[in-house]
Amino acid sequence: MGKAGKMGALNSEILDRFRGQTLSDAGFKIAMNAATRGNLQDLVLNRNVLNEDAFKFSNEVENKAEITDQKRSGTCWMYADVNWLRLQTMRAFNMESITFSHNWVMFFDKLEKSNLFLNAIIERRACDLDDRELMHILHSPAGDGGEWALFWNVIQKYGLVPMEVMPDTANKENSRYLNGILFYKLREFAGELRAMHDRGKTEEALYRRKYVMIEQVFRILSIFLGLPPDRFDWSWRDKDKKYHQEQGITPRQFAQKYIPDIARDMVCIANSPLDRTPYEKVYTQKLFNNAIDGDVWQWLNMPMDILKMYALKILNDNNHVLFGCDVLQQSHTKLGILHHEIYNMDDFFGTQFNGDRRWRFDYGQSVYTHCMVLAGVELANDRPVRWKVENSWGAEVGQKGIFTMSDAWFDEHMIVVWIPKQYLQEDHLRLASQDPVVLPPWFPI
Repeated sequence: MGKAGKMGALNSEILDRFRGQTLSDAGFKIAMNAATRGNLQDLVLNRNVLNEDAFKFSNEVENKAEITDQKRSGTCWMYADVNWLRLQTMRAFNMESITFSHNWVMFFDKLEKSNLFLNAIIERRACDLDDRELMHILHSPAGDGGEWALFWNVIQKYGLVPMEVMPDTANKENSRYLNGILFYKLREFAGELRAMHDRGKTEEALYRRKYVMIEQVFRILSIFLGLPPDRFDWSWRDKDKKYHQEQGITPRQFAQKYIPDIARDMVCIANSPLDRTPYEKVYTQKLFNNAIDGDVWQWLNMPMDILKMYALKILNDNNHVLFGCDVLQQSHTKLGILHHEIYNMDDFFGTQFNGDRRWRFDYGQSVYTHCMVLAGVELANDRPVRWKVENSWGAEVGQKGIFTMSDAWFDEHMIVVWIPKQYLQEDHLRLASQDPVVLPPWFPI
């Protein structure tokens, strides 16, 4: 079992010692028998957390719009953005309910990401294939992920349409096959562009060829998602039963008319506690964008109590809060619970899981994984105890799609909140106007 005497190698003597120590633990067999036949999350659930009355909130934002379901796509950010935006439109126009087309956003997000990808390939046409940035780009040429700045890039350039004008498709709800075909073609195009460079073709020739490639991407997206309309008719009735009608309106005209001003100026505030990201500075990440001519995502790094202060301020104004977090940490999807003590892993495995927020970011245990909307808060002595969360995983999880988040979970796993500028203090507005420090594309925020 390995070469004798090799430094760091395992051998039978060491494994025998491990076996003896493991068998001497009275709880080992119980844990092994349970874990090999049961769901780990249910086995280590903390009953004390389940016994809490965790779905009651003293402050709640009224919202009659239905819970959304992103299904098997990685587009939580589109759903969270739409969930936040639709409330603003409903209030501004006295609507009972509305939702916008995620399918529309996905189409143009992937079209722009594909164009951005091919431009990045041309810019790095002479790089070795082992170049870290090039390999990062090739890993996910036009992935599902994103956040508000990317959503807003689509709206500014292409407009927006109501859900019924371009409804979700099977491939919007399950993006596996769309991404498989699209990534294949984009990587194939990347190889062709690099081969053209190797044959001495000019940069101008590469860009001309790129536009032929993007036309093929447009066709692929249209097959999977449907061809986006350039004009449409739409009608709706407000809460007072007054009928409204739009005929031949363009998506850009629709967005200009039906998106309120509050959505047009958003500032992202994040909490990165790492030494390499000091507070009160603005950061962005290289290659995290979806449009060459669009805005880049950038965020003002602040202590967690600032994020919480603004979340409370917005909720107290009876408004939703758009946020991003690491939902994979200390969460139970079916029950809809995000709680810092939801699982008792230490006793079950006989070891302590001691990592803190800084360690999780530094060592890859935690990354930004999900976007949702805060819709309420439970206050005790004017301090938050737990938060009401509107998710986009359908009404079958949580309490009809609503999750509950402990305040300590907020401290540990909240990453970013988006603040409409009208809520920002003057000193924070000034800080947010700084030129951003550019971080590498693999930075965990």
